[in-house]
Amino acid sequence: MFLTVLVLLLFNARCYGNPEQPCSLKDHLLKEIERNLVELKSIPVHTPEYRGYAAGHHYAIGGSGSNFLCLPKNPEWKDYVDGHQFAKGRLYGVEYEIFHNKPYPKSFLDKDMPCAVCLTSKSTALMIPGKINCHEGWHKEYSGYLMSEYSSKGRFPSEYICVDEKLESIPGGDGGRNEAVVYSVEAACGSLKCPPYVNGRELTCVVCSK
Repeated sequence: MFLTVLVLLLFNARCYGNPEQPCSLKDHLLKEIERNLVELKSIPVHTPEYRGYAAGHHYAIGGSGSNFLCLPKNPEWKDYVDGHQFAKGRLYGVEYEIFHNKPYPKSFLDKDMPCAVCLTSKSTALMIPGKINCHEGWHKEYSGYLMSEYSSKGRFPSEYICVDEKLESIPGGDGGRNEAVVYSVEAACGSLKCPPYVNGRELTCVVCSK
């Protein structure tokens, strides 16, 4: 109903209000529908290929992989032996370790981290740390905060990841097991120039596509 009224109002303004450019209601409606379809096609639609659980190596155990993975909720199995075996890599669920509620508005301490793998119509995706907007000619997928393993002697490094500012957690996942963990990342002045960076300030990030 709203769309019909809006179209008729536009028609009245453009046709009846402009006698030098007369047009029929049918022609105008067709042009409006065509224009709306073009606009809809330009709106990016992010449909997850799958949703799952973030996973990585144990913070205090060496070896295994260094990057985080998104494990699907419906794994498939082939040949296997149950129980931990010698000389194997291992994956653990990831927990948020966000203290003092910052940079988020509420606490996510010890909450288990979900994940999603999405398909974009663009051919290239780029994560830019320290930015919340994309460069000209790039499409913004999402922005948030940079996260990684805790920076401390004896900890093993992880990759830096961009976590959405609209943070979510797995329902019921708040056991505080502290196996694979992520923390927000701060800038450290020294070789990193300050300004423009600020010592101890949480870094933003944005994921762009083109």
